Amino acid sequence: MDYSYWDNYYSKMIATKEPTPFAKDILPMLETGKTLVELGCGNGRDSLFFAENNLRVVAIDQSHNAILNLQSSCSYDNIEFRVDDFIHSDVLMENSFDYVYSRFTLHSITEEEEGLLLHNVYHSLKKDGQFFIEVRSVKDEIFGLGEKVGRNAYFYNEHYRRFIVLEEIVQKLQAIGFKVNHMVEGNNYAVYKDENPVVIRVIAQKAV
Repeated sequence: MDYSYWDNYYSKMIATKEPTPFAKDILPMLETGKTLVELGCGNGRDSLFFAENNLRVVAIDQSHNAILNLQSSCSYDNIEFRVDDFIHSDVLMENSFDYVYSRFTLHSITEEEEGLLLHNVYHSLKKDGQFFIEVRSVKDEIFGLGEKVGRNAYFYNEHYRRFIVLEEIVQKLQAIGFKVNHMVEGNNYAVYKDENPVVIRVIAQKAV
C-alpha cells in the first residue's frame, strides 16, 4: 500500500541497523539451525541478527532498494533476501518454516489482507512452528491521527497504519488453528528515540 514511501525511505539508508528489542527478546526461544522467515524485513536488521545467531533466514520485503542494499552488502550464506509481497508470496506455500516473524507489518496491511496472510502463515509453518507478532495497538497515542481510511486505519505522517485490537487478533489466530502461548499489550517494548508506542506482542504456535 505504501510501496513508494518505504522504497524511498530505505534508499536513504538512514534506519538504524541495531536489532529491535523484540528480536532480542525472542532469541532465547529460537533453536539454532532452524528456519525463519521475516515478513517485511525493511533494512534487514532483525533478519541479519537472527542469521548471526545461526538461524537459516528468508527475509522478504517489497522494497527493491532495501533488498538490493542487503544483497550487495551481506556475505552470510544462511540468509536469503527476496523482493516480494509477503501477503501473497509463494515462499509461504512451502510448509517448511519453523518460525515466522512479523514485526510492525500486520498494521501496514488491510484487514482483508491480514486474513489471507494469517492463513498462509499457518500453512507455511511446520508442526509446532511458532509465529511471532509485534504490532501497534488501538491504545497507541497516535491512534486516530490523520485521515481515516478504514476501520481502525489512518493515513498519517505520509503512510498507512491500521491499529490492532488484542482480543481480535488472538481470536483470529485461534480460529485458524493456532495456540496462543503468549500475549501482552503495553509500552516500553518498542522505544525508538522519543517514540514509545503501545504495542501488542503475540506468540502463537501451530498446534496440529
